[in-house]
Amino acid sequence: MNIIKKNYRWVILVACMLVYCTSQLVRWNYASITKYLIDDLHIGKPELGLLGSAFFYAYALAQIPWGTAADVWGTRRVIPVGICILSLFLGGFAFSGTFTEALLWRAAMGVVAAAGYVPITSALSKWFSIKERGLAMEIYSGPGGGLGEVATFLLIPIFALVLSHGGLFGVTGWRASTILMSIVVFVIAGIALLLLRSSPTDMGLPSIQAQEDRGEDQKLSYRDGLGKIAKDPAMWVMSLVWSAYMVSTRLVPGWLPLYATDFYMQEHGMPKETAIIAGGGMASVYVIGRVFGTPFAGWISDRLLKRGVPRAAVIGAGLLLIALTFFLFTHHIHSTFTLGLLALFSGVVINIFPLINASAAEIWSVRAAGFTMGVINMVGQFAGAMALSASGFMAAKFAVAGGAFHTGFQGIWYLGIVTSILGALASLYLIRRERAVLAVEKAIA
Repeated sequence: MNIIKKNYRWVILVACMLVYCTSQLVRWNYASITKYLIDDLHIGKPELGLLGSAFFYAYALAQIPWGTAADVWGTRRVIPVGICILSLFLGGFAFSGTFTEALLWRAAMGVVAAAGYVPITSALSKWFSIKERGLAMEIYSGPGGGLGEVATFLLIPIFALVLSHGGLFGVTGWRASTILMSIVVFVIAGIALLLLRSSPTDMGLPSIQAQEDRGEDQKLSYRDGLGKIAKDPAMWVMSLVWSAYMVSTRLVPGWLPLYATDFYMQEHGMPKETAIIAGGGMASVYVIGRVFGTPFAGWISDRLLKRGVPRAAVIGAGLLLIALTFFLFTHHIHSTFTLGLLALFSGVVINIFPLINASAAEIWSVRAAGFTMGVINMVGQFAGAMALSASGFMAAKFAVAGGAFHTGFQGIWYLGIVTSILGALASLYLIRRERAVLAVEKAIA
């Protein structure tokens, strides 16, 4: 029993992975069934962009309230409640009869889905020390988020096809598969309630926050600590860097299934239903990159940090590689193998953003991790939502009439190139800021 108690942080990590799985599943639940939604709701690419962004605008507004709630009341109380409500709203989306109804359900899901990401960041910051924090952040985001993306990109379209006859609760096709996923989310909410603990002190273990807080942080009240953080320019610069990652994490997963579907229909002559499943499979290759590549990035970051290399250096390098990825997407891809390699690579580099969570927890107090990432994620989610809103219109603006399949997506990738380069430039300030913190901690040690 003592061994389990001593290593309970890994149980917390597993619980957080499952919770983040639900977040990814819900945020992209529409992406792999866009062909069905286009026909059923009579919409086009601009409406699809709005459908995606409605979730993220609401998600952005809810970041600080849920993050602060996690700091004050603890993640065990906050996360299960939010995820339980999320499952109900996802079920409601399945019964959308019009585009407006679908839009409202997506926005409602965005509000409660915010009970996942930032509170998870707060929990892991309290359970994992600086030596393991980068790895923990990447594991929950990589495999955890990847599991949710596989469910939405691959399982939802497959279930939609299987349930096209017979259905579930009186509905068929994509609606039935969405209800099935809502049941899965509800079960995960129950598991989170069973496994989560807000802090190591809840189990009689030493407080990591107390070990890492510097002298001045320990003397400040929670409210005064928030004021100090809000006045630090680094937090707002970090928000810009985070925003660049959020834009890329909205554009690629949001459009890759449709991009790949069009690729298979044009390059391989597949019928729509088969191409939709194949497109989901290609999006799942992106997920494989996320699942296996991002934990390695976290492991590398932890070890480079021991040698005095700031996490911000890895973060900035990742943004430059993302810009390269978007550039490659602007070219006509003929081979499934080439598209698979690009999807795999993008899954790795786009999803190393949780290193920013670790960096924020180390620059500022772990005690305020929920608030800090709430602010940073709020800014980033607004940026991602605006980019997703604009992406459909950008696609239409830069589309080439009568061109190959990829010309219908050029404007989307141009948007990604610009934001990634700007984020990489902003990361230069964070490198300097993080080096100053590392120097202070080294002097104290």
